[in-house]
Amino acid sequence: MGHDSPPTGPRQHAPDPGAQSAIRQSAAFLARDQAAFTRQLHADVTSLIPDSALPQAFDMWGFCDRMAQALLWVALTDQPPAVVIDALRQLGARNWSEGFPESQYASVAHALIQTLHYLNENIWSTATGSTWISFFLWVERHLLAGAGDAAAGQAAAREAAAREAAAQRAAAEQEAARVAALARHRDGGHRQVVGDVNIERVASLLDDEDDDDVGFGQIMLGMTRNRPKR
Repeated sequence: MGHDSPPTGPRQHAPDPGAQSAIRQSAAFLARDQAAFTRQLHADVTSLIPDSALPQAFDMWGFCDRMAQALLWVALTDQPPAVVIDALRQLGARNWSEGFPESQYASVAHALIQTLHYLNENIWSTATGSTWISFFLWVERHLLAGAGDAAAGQAAAREAAAREAAAQRAAAEQEAARVAALARHRDGGHRQVVGDVNIERVASLLDDEDDDDVGFGQIMLGMTRNRPKR
């Protein structure tokens, strides 16, 4: 299934009522000291995800803070599933745009269980752990869908920019060819017609973005300006 539309079918909805009740109870306990939850999640995530797996200067604290807030909100909110899913997709898109690797969500799940076990040690059980894993897998599904949305959007934007650049370059090259053809005519005709041509615009369109590289457009502009008058 693509990422263009929200998932459909039973898996679109939150976990079953029994599991959701257990998650809500556990999340309510964590929400009493959300700062502690965030700090511990950050410690466990950073212990499991190597720096080499992340972009340089990646804001891991900001990532963990967003994830902690999102997990507690999803567990405790009474908003409809569609609203929750949309929020998770937006979060997944933001995480992707900041460079978080989709493959590392498995490490986040592992870290989350470590964090929950540490903070809920007195009431922890195997069943609680299994319930949270199922809950996170449901959350992860929508985070990944949001990442897919962001990737597709960026690819479409790049393709549109490339088409626009190609169209501009084609127009500039056509104009440059017209000027070159006119230059082969006698000087009087050349001066008369070239005077109507916006040489600076042609030069800027033909040159690459790197200002240090003198492109064809700049060479043409220099030759036109420096042509001795008879």
